[in-house]
Amino acid sequence: MIPNLQIELRRFISSNVVSKLNKFYFENDALLIKAIDASIGTILIGAYNKIHEVSLYNELIEIVGVTEFYKEIDFESGRLLSVDDCYKDEGNKLLKRIFDNKKSRITEMVSNEVGIKSETAREVLNFSALLVFSYFNYKKQVQEDLQSTLEEQKRGILNSIPLGIKIILGFSSYEVVEEKSKSRFSNSIFNHIFSNSGS
Repeated sequence: MIPNLQIELRRFISSNVVSKLNKFYFENDALLIKAIDASIGTILIGAYNKIHEVSLYNELIEIVGVTEFYKEIDFESGRLLSVDDCYKDEGNKLLKRIFDNKKSRITEMVSNEVGIKSETAREVLNFSALLVFSYFNYKKQVQEDLQSTLEEQKRGILNSIPLGIKIILGFSSYEVVEEKSKSRFSNSIFNHIFSNSGS
């Protein structure tokens, strides 16, 4: 069974991690958790948008594999051993490649929609990018397998992302609703055709 990526990644966000992060930013704990959750979803969709670029994916995995952040994760127990400010620079390298020129707009959108400072939003995105790609590296996620997993879990991930970020990343806010509506519409036509053919 394929694990739910968001659930797996949320395991690392303990109250201890939130407290350590908050010594840098002084945000409300609940808002900081909400920002991390939204940022993890944002990074996953950013990865989904870029996953077909095999060389870029391999480059991102190589970058994260030599970071200090990666060395501080105990994947077996699902916890971060230390939270220092190394992720500020290390995560930015990943974000620039994942989001290109959209990085600043996404940062502001996380800040506005969650209700945290812009600086906090920027660093939470850096932190989340490192966490997501560290997990991919540890799990030895092959690009083709990850592409399939992200496709399968895309709808649930999108539901965790604020509206403005979805739009920046190229997804309509009504996409999921429309998909369901189209399915119901197709079924109703299908049933109508066959009920008439039987009369």
